[in-house]
Amino acid sequence: MSLKALLDPSSVAIVGASPRPGALGSRVLDNLLRTGFKGAIYPVHPSEPRIGELRCYSSLDDLPEAPECVGIALGADKVLPALEQAAARGSKAAVVFASGFSETGEAGERLQQSLADFCRGSGMKVCGPNVLGVRNVHADFALYSAPVSARPPRGGVSIAAHSGSACVALSGTGRFGLSHVISMGNAAALDVDDYLDYFVDDEHTRVACLFLETVRRPDRLAAAAARMRAAGKPVVALRVGRTAMGAAASAAHTGSLASSHAAASEFFRQAGIVVVEDLDELVEACAAFNTLRKAPTSHGLGVINISGGEVALTCDLAQELRIELPALDGATREALRATLPGFATPANPLDATSAALSDTGIYEQAVQALLADPGIGLVAVSQDCPAGLSEGAAHGYRRLAEVTARVARTAAKPLVFYSNVAGPLHPVTIAPLQDGDVPVLQGARPSLIAIRAYLDWHRWQLPGGKAATGCRVHPAWRSRLASGKALTENEAKRFLQDHGIRTTREIPAATAEAAMRAAGEIGFPVVLKVDSADIPHKSEVGGVRLALRNAQAVEGAFGEILSSVRRHRPEAAVQGVVVQEMVTGGVEMIIGSAQHPPFGRGIVVGAGGVLVELMQDSAFALAPLGAPEARALVGRTRASALLDGYRGSPAADREALEAVVVRLAEIAEAYADVIEAIDLNPVAVLPKGQGACVLDALIVPRTLHNLRT
Repeated sequence: MSLKALLDPSSVAIVGASPRPGALGSRVLDNLLRTGFKGAIYPVHPSEPRIGELRCYSSLDDLPEAPECVGIALGADKVLPALEQAAARGSKAAVVFASGFSETGEAGERLQQSLADFCRGSGMKVCGPNVLGVRNVHADFALYSAPVSARPPRGGVSIAAHSGSACVALSGTGRFGLSHVISMGNAAALDVDDYLDYFVDDEHTRVACLFLETVRRPDRLAAAAARMRAAGKPVVALRVGRTAMGAAASAAHTGSLASSHAAASEFFRQAGIVVVEDLDELVEACAAFNTLRKAPTSHGLGVINISGGEVALTCDLAQELRIELPALDGATREALRATLPGFATPANPLDATSAALSDTGIYEQAVQALLADPGIGLVAVSQDCPAGLSEGAAHGYRRLAEVTARVARTAAKPLVFYSNVAGPLHPVTIAPLQDGDVPVLQGARPSLIAIRAYLDWHRWQLPGGKAATGCRVHPAWRSRLASGKALTENEAKRFLQDHGIRTTREIPAATAEAAMRAAGEIGFPVVLKVDSADIPHKSEVGGVRLALRNAQAVEGAFGEILSSVRRHRPEAAVQGVVVQEMVTGGVEMIIGSAQHPPFGRGIVVGAGGVLVELMQDSAFALAPLGAPEARALVGRTRASALLDGYRGSPAADREALEAVVVRLAEIAEAYADVIEAIDLNPVAVLPKGQGACVLDALIVPRTLHNLRT
């Protein structure tokens, strides 16, 4: 999308310009002048003849030309008339600074919808409302209301944030040069996908730094991120509001295993967007991506330090963060033994010992040895250099930085320098690294997370196009689900059977005599469960009896179940019980699906049974899924080891489980408009070759879910 009129205009009008110091229109005009904008500037004020040295105009109609971009520094109620006048005058873009829109309630939402409708109809490119504005550092352009530096560091990081404060914080770190700073605010017209599309073709942007409060148009964001990746430009995102989103909108166990944050994270992963958890991680990741120019040769990380204690810290963090620290090969160990003092141990991470401080040749040879190891794709120099170091210590550590910079100039692999403590670094120590291609990162954890992101990004394989669903919709079932009435477990299982998923054989029974006859027909042992659409979790109300081996046991269990259910849920509508075959053996798993707006339908797989929430062993993906994706999903669970046969137990039929996962994903896609959630728990994965069988099923219609929430 062309946003040149917004981000690199030839002329700008400021409607609401003011001579009063501190006023919004005054701040915007001052910033435009302070940053050295070279285009025409037209202040608009109904009565002021001049503001400073600039002639002032009473309205947009009085200007000598149509301004390409308009900054609107007026109250919310005056914004739309000003935009309409700007469009009529021929302006192509605008920045709306005012608050008082959707963030204020229903009246503000209506006002914002009118603004959005206008933008859609006019084609005007509008940033806002409720924004600080936009900056194009390389073009010396700032249509921006917060204080700005007259000469900010120029570089390759383009920031787009829904939060104005985040714009101020991220653009003010001084950790990397800037290309663009965009405060997206309420994003009534332009949103993050539009700005990413612009960054793709911007010659100065190397990295996109995103601070997101919501994702409104996931398909467009994924497409823009794919274009960024194709251009070799990483996208790093911090999405806030993760915990406030809560669990998945589901009455099933699935909701406790797959949160909306999981859906967002999976969406970002599929889109090739690097996800971080806080501002420190965001800054370090952007600093790494912005500076490094060389691709890692493998996913292995090599780390060198001169402290045994901090090497141990690196090991702890790497294990926690799932960073691969490969063991050194024989040639590397031999090279290090020939270089290091006899008391040093060749290992990764490497403690080069304090001897390297007095003999930097030792340090240089050790770094070169790590770089030469075939299992290491990137080397990180871990070194403390806080601003409070004594001058002697700062100069001593500077020699290690000089070695790092010198080696990096000819190394085929990337090098990263990081301090184990965050905060200001000693300028003497890091000076040799300032002009090279070695990023200087801060804080052990955020630095290692940034390094992991860099390694991951270079081996990222984006998924192919989504496969079409292979599930035929049954009109009768669709009509039943569309009614919004709850399904009993027996109905849910009949739905699954009609869609190719094996479930237990079972027969509803309204009386004890009918239950005994059904048990004889199915064959002992059997299971009895209360038959009620009002009771999704039957064991919690005493509604289940297992391993009933004769008619007398069935008769007694029938009375016990009804009595317990009446005591716990007297208001529930109960049809009797369901007599179900008793399936034994195998591994119990859970498979579920739930809606995760705006990202679509999620599929969760994990260890199942009554301990599902306690174990919290699950893996999550977005539908649709093919066989390879289902195989990978199951493989990410801890229960995967049980499926393969654990400590002598027989291997389970994981291929059958994977087939159920694929089928459930197809069902979720085909019935997306009428099914909110599906919970299959447990699914008995029987010994290899014997298949998988759903023992319990819950299907939540969408309208029923909406009523519950």
